[in-house]
Amino acid sequence: MIKIATAPVSWGIWEMTIDQPDLIGPETYLETIVDMGYTATETGPPGYFAPSGAAAVEKAGRYGVELIATFLPLRLDDPVGFEEDLKALDRTVEVLEATGGGIVLLADMETPERAAAAGSAERRRATGWDAETVKRAGERMLHAAEIVRSRSLDVALHPHAATHVESEEETEAFLEHTPGLGLCIDTGHTAVGGGDPVALALRHLDRIRHLHLKDVDGGVLARLAAGEFDMDEAWRQGIFCEFGQGVVPLARFLASPELRALDVWAVIEQDRVAVTADDIAVIRAADERNRARVESWLA
Repeated sequence: MIKIATAPVSWGIWEMTIDQPDLIGPETYLETIVDMGYTATETGPPGYFAPSGAAAVEKAGRYGVELIATFLPLRLDDPVGFEEDLKALDRTVEVLEATGGGIVLLADMETPERAAAAGSAERRRATGWDAETVKRAGERMLHAAEIVRSRSLDVALHPHAATHVESEEETEAFLEHTPGLGLCIDTGHTAVGGGDPVALALRHLDRIRHLHLKDVDGGVLARLAAGEFDMDEAWRQGIFCEFGQGVVPLARFLASPELRALDVWAVIEQDRVAVTADDIAVIRAADERNRARVESWLA
């Protein structure tokens, strides 16, 4: 029942790189993923495919590609910042609105403090939210989720490295304050947070709406945990590696009968930062290997 999709972040296209002048263009991206056999992708950052949602959907439709999900970080512990982020919601979700469906993945916003704490249980504890802040952040998340649902879109929490909802413990505390909210399991971000994606998923099967498949380079993770650099630099160091070469138990994750029975998209992601249009052949070869491993594990 699991369906396989791709995402622009694997091709170096995301919020951190959208202003890069030599970014892989949308037509090249769509042509390449269709040639590889993909029929669905996430949207990437606002404005990537086209200036408007309708134009983006029309462009993807010409290639026979379904646009299935988008990502929106929110400043959940900052009332003023949160309201400002909600004003940006329209542009973030307009592509999915134009498709008439899909899922919005909501996350806490990354901060420099939490980027420095990523990968370390001790630093997470020192910078974590107190109980009252978790409660208020949960209320804001539920408010944002209701706005998304009012647009006839599905919605889920995306626990994320370098945020206040990174570890399993932080995720569990946040889920307690957000009843009814769906969950996106990201195997890589869960591992950065010191968690087991299989155990997390099995505890919340009824809430899973989406999957992000990633692997994590154990050496880069160890250096991150030791405080040699922060999460932003870890991305540049290639913390998300080719599948089967890292510490994430992807084969065990995809072998779980309970997870295999879910009717959800599983998105192959290997986040990249320093990527240009000239790198597309190398990226394609790595993505083909990742997809082949996923299909073999599912088979």
